[in-house]
This record gives sequence, structure tokens and C-alpha cells, in this order.
Amino acid sequence: MKSRVYEISGSSKTKLNVKKKQSPPLRSIFCLKNRANLKEIENKEDCFILDFNPDDSLRKLAQVSADSSDISVVAEKGQVACRDFPHSRHNCAKYPFNKTNHENCCPLCYCFVCDTPAPCYLWAGSSAHCHAMNTDAWKLQRTTSRMVCKMMQDLRKVRRMSK
Repeated sequence: MKSRVYEISGSSKTKLNVKKKQSPPLRSIFCLKNRANLKEIENKEDCFILDFNPDDSLRKLAQVSADSSDISVVAEKGQVACRDFPHSRHNCAKYPFNKTNHENCCPLCYCFVCDTPAPCYLWAGSSAHCHAMNTDAWKLQRTTSRMVCKMMQDLRKVRRMSK
């Protein structure tokens, strides 16, 4: 079936001029059913429809337990927030909080209470900041620490001004 487009001009009292207008050729749209030929189709086609979710295989991989000895991760793509960016010690991917000594920290860990790079001056010990995590008790200590830091900064400003 061919598509026809006409342009109509003229008023109701005059004879209508009907001209055949050229329309762009219709193109078929390709629908890819599986991942097997994806690279080949990407090189050939400008536009195509995927009849599958390309992220499904990633979701299935994420559901497999990391402790499983049956699976090995051989490659990663992109950055991991809790490994490649500054993070609180309890969120560290290099030293999992529930599996390693809390005093261990990577170069990107910071103290949850002090908001300074780990280890802070109160890092080690039984009730030290290395054990801090996102709980109400530690949040209260964090708030108190921020208030003390703010008061110290204000005190330094007052001393500078009085000199």
C-alpha cells in the first residue's frame, strides 16, 4: 500500500488545485528478539526496537550471593560508590563492616562522627568512632561533634578579631 499526500489550495469559489506531494519513503523498523546479534544489528541499523530488557542479565547476576563459590566476578564496568568515592567507614566495600575489624579503613573512608578522613583522633578503642554507623545514638554524637566544631570555629574568629 503506497502512501499519498496531496496539497490542496484555492478558495471555495475557485477551482481547487490538487498537487501530488512527494513523501519520504517508509522504512521498516527492526525488532531484535534476543541479545545474540545485538552488536551486529547496532552496526547495521540506525534505529531498532529491543524485544527484551538489556539489563536483565545484570539483575540476575546481582541476585546471586557474593559468598557463593560457584560464581566468580571477572570484570566490572563503572565505579562503585562505596569503593571508589569517599564513604563512611560502615559503608566501606573494601572492608565490610560486619566481616572485618572496625579499625581497618581504606584511604577513602571517613569518620561518621567527625566527618574527617579516617582514622580520626578518637578512632580506636571499645567505644571509638571506628564503630560508628547510621543509628540514632551515633547520629546524636555526630550532631554534638558538629556543634562543638562550630563553637570552636566561632571562638577562633572572636580571638582573631580581638587581636
